[in-house]
Amino acid sequence: MNSLKLALFFLMLPSWLAAQETVDLFIWAGQSNAQGYMGDAREYPNDEEALDNAILLNYTVSGKESSNGDWIPMQAQKGRFPAGHFGPEVSFGRELKKAGYHPAIFKYTQGGTGLKRDWKSPGEGGIYDAMVTDLKKAVENLKQRGHKVNIRGFIWIQGETDVGEDEAAKNYEKNLSQLIAHLRSEVVKNEALKVILGVDEQHYFVVERPIVLEAQQKIAQRDTNSIYTTMHGLPKADVTHLTPSGLVTHGHRIFKAYKLVADTRHFNSNEQTFADCWEYVGVAIEEPGYVIWGTSPVLGDDGKIHLFAARWPGNTVNPGWRSHSEIAHYVGASPEGPFTFSDVALKGTGLDTWDRYGIHNPAIHKINDKYILLYIGNNNYRQPPHPSNQKIGMAISDSPYGPWKKVNHDGLILDVPKNPDYWNYNASNGVNNPALLQHPNGGFFLYFKSEKAKMGLAVAENLDGPYVQMPFPITKNEKPIEDGYAFMMEDTFYLLTTDNHGLIEKGGGILWKSEDGITFDQNEQGFYPAKGYLDEEKLENAVNHYAGDIIKFERPQLLMEDGKPRFLYVASGYNWFGGEAPVSYIFKYK
Repeated sequence: MNSLKLALFFLMLPSWLAAQETVDLFIWAGQSNAQGYMGDAREYPNDEEALDNAILLNYTVSGKESSNGDWIPMQAQKGRFPAGHFGPEVSFGRELKKAGYHPAIFKYTQGGTGLKRDWKSPGEGGIYDAMVTDLKKAVENLKQRGHKVNIRGFIWIQGETDVGEDEAAKNYEKNLSQLIAHLRSEVVKNEALKVILGVDEQHYFVVERPIVLEAQQKIAQRDTNSIYTTMHGLPKADVTHLTPSGLVTHGHRIFKAYKLVADTRHFNSNEQTFADCWEYVGVAIEEPGYVIWGTSPVLGDDGKIHLFAARWPGNTVNPGWRSHSEIAHYVGASPEGPFTFSDVALKGTGLDTWDRYGIHNPAIHKINDKYILLYIGNNNYRQPPHPSNQKIGMAISDSPYGPWKKVNHDGLILDVPKNPDYWNYNASNGVNNPALLQHPNGGFFLYFKSEKAKMGLAVAENLDGPYVQMPFPITKNEKPIEDGYAFMMEDTFYLLTTDNHGLIEKGGGILWKSEDGITFDQNEQGFYPAKGYLDEEKLENAVNHYAGDIIKFERPQLLMEDGKPRFLYVASGYNWFGGEAPVSYIFKYK
């Protein structure tokens, strides 16, 4: 660090410290690519937004150079090259700062080190123990400066060395799990500490023996607070090390991975998310002899609550949802029920039409003096479980009791695009799971799920269309989501979706936010898995009819009142209390 930069840093330090009451600390550890072994500081990325002086760094290259235990502004570190070196922590720290964090990077690395041989298990006197000792000192240093310290995450980029040693490779998963568990429970005192894992998949050791790669991925799959991030495709200076530009891109990838796994309540740990606002009420619809899936509510002109749900005979989900599903109508005096069956609103035509089978996943709305019922259907239920022939339809009625008239003669309002440049051209799952929103400035937004379980958007001037699809998805999710429910609150657009594979928490939900209803680039947890609302004791008899290993719910549908969510109706592949088939459930906004 040159003398001018150092002088400027210390000149601004008093006011900067006063403004930075809470520091978001990230532990950065591993071997050469975590260190930035080929990150020649002559190619240190330009700090165009002047962020580095607002990012703290405490670094150690084990047994070699360090910042002597001091916190310094983000910069290239001593060693490796005459001008020094840098790693992915630079772009990672800058992304954190731009996202509203107050980053402090505690970096502890050494190239060519193995987890078993060098870092060792807790208490064995290896690099890990030295790191923990120095981490405690570094945290105390920040506290003495007047900071509160919130340790947000642990980044571990390591593993190539262990691949080359049989015993180390065999026990890598166990050893890394033990290290993470100790760090969480004994050092950080936070069992939910976010962990970002990575290893060089392009390294010839890993290509020949992917056991360490598979170990990291297994840890990430079973731990909702961990995530694996790839190094595939990053440019390399040699067979082992990333180039300076590769290191910069790697830092961006690690930030994105952290953002996916992180609890998005990072600005204020006491702030409630949408997920915290729900409390369980009870069962919405349970009908002997039928599977119940999806429950969409609307307040009728008669003052009653009308629920529209997909149902089909039996107690199994596949293939009934796409072969025999129909939309049934239930009525209750209040949002909390009880609800009784009234009539079948829509069912498959049984004819040579796009909606011959599987009238499913209803979404009901009241727009002006009309009731609008959206649904999906298909013309061949023998296709794969999530068929490419799914399409979206609409029917309209003057009353929730019907009769229902399909728009445009056959009801069809959205099919997959014919333009090969569109993101979901020839989509393997068609277009499905509609969510409708009347735009405050006129026209209608139709949200839907399509290729790779991303959400899309089609817009129309008139309610019955034609709906013109946007050529790009409107959510940026690397893992599948679905079942969006669209609403507006205080001039902000929202989409409430499932979180099937853990962007925030596997089995929970995501509340996506947008200023224009087109780009949903903000999110927070929308709901938790079932155990977040019911004690495990109450769920001990749960029966899995169609789900994975998490008791979760799907198809979130809201009942709004005065522009605010009041009740949430959901489906679930589990019968939470041991019943013979899936039912639907009610939650109340606290």
